Amino acid sequence: MGTAVAVEAVKPPLPSKYWWLLAIIGVLTVIVGFVALVFPGPTLLAVGLLFGIWLLIWGGFTIYRAIADHGASTGWQVLGVIIGILGVLAGLVLIVRPGQSVLTVILVMGIWWIATGILEFVQGVAVKEYRWTNIILGIIGAIAGIIILVWPGIGLVTLVFIVGFTLIFRGTLEVVLAFQLRKLGKEV
Repeated sequence: MGTAVAVEAVKPPLPSKYWWLLAIIGVLTVIVGFVALVFPGPTLLAVGLLFGIWLLIWGGFTIYRAIADHGASTGWQVLGVIIGILGVLAGLVLIVRPGQSVLTVILVMGIWWIATGILEFVQGVAVKEYRWTNIILGIIGAIAGIIILVWPGIGLVTLVFIVGFTLIFRGTLEVVLAFQLRKLGKEV
């Protein structure tokens, strides 16, 4: 019995055990960002579907990560689930109505980024775990959302560039965080 407790104590925490999932999501996020920058002139349907699919995957992973992390505080788990649900809902709107109008894409992306930016910022302030990563992601997301909503007439190409650069930066931070989690898991 004592050996089982000792073995349990040296197991890496759940987030570090699954660091590779965060790395995959980060790489996918960077790829979607680059695709948006390289092909800024696709139709609204393609842009809406691309971002909608990405948001569904990202939101689902965020929900899973929040629920599966039993060692995290309840506040972190609740905020993670809320952020994930917002991502899934925004993704569904973009997939169901991708060709509706440029305004639909602008509103959904702007509102989603502001909402998740605020939640990530609050999470960074409230929870010690990954404080600065969450604060930085929150600020970047909220700023991107505000830019998109304040200037809705910026046009699809400008919107795609804002989204593309934001996704590349966000994905890069997610990959860095994944490797930090991997290192933490090895140290434990």
